[in-house]
Parts: sequence; structure tokens; C-alpha cells
Amino acid sequence: MFKNVAKLIRPAAIQVRYTGGTGGQTGVPGAGVGKGGGGGGSIREAGGAFGKMEAAREEEYFYKKQKEQIHDIKEEIDHRKEEEEKKGGNK
Repeated sequence: MFKNVAKLIRPAAIQVRYTGGTGGQTGVPGAGVGKGGGGGGSIREAGGAFGKMEAAREEEYFYKKQKEQIHDIKEEIDHRKEEEEKKGGNK
């Protein structure tokens, strides 16, 4: 019945991004090149307030995107449950 649930969940689980942990990086995202937050465009490379603001916007974007993916997965699971119940009820 739920054999394909793992296939639905896998895309969200595969997404890996920097979330502020110490995982070998030091510094603050958006703080500038060479401080662990470098790379990702000229604004972020320059550091300062604009770099930090851009990093915060990026984090917000991924947070919302992941929340949307989880919502979609839950809806798909509910839909599949309903379809299974309909199939099971017609026997």
C-alpha cells in the first residue's frame, strides 16, 4: 500500500544545504570570501550587511521551498490513501 511513499519523500531528503552547523566551515554565511561564507555571487563575496542580508534571504527561500515540498508530499500521501481505500472498498 505504501511502497511508493519512500519515492515521494526521497527528493526532500536528498536536498542538502548549509544550515549553520559547524560541519567544517567557520564564519557566518554572507560574511565574505575566506570566512566560510564566501562564494555565491559578488554581493555575498563582498561581505558586510548586504552579504548577510542576501544569505538570510537565501535561507528563507530554501526554508519556504522545503515547507512547500513537505506539504505537497503530505497531500500526495493523503491522495494515495484515499485511492487505496476506494480500491479496497470496491472488492
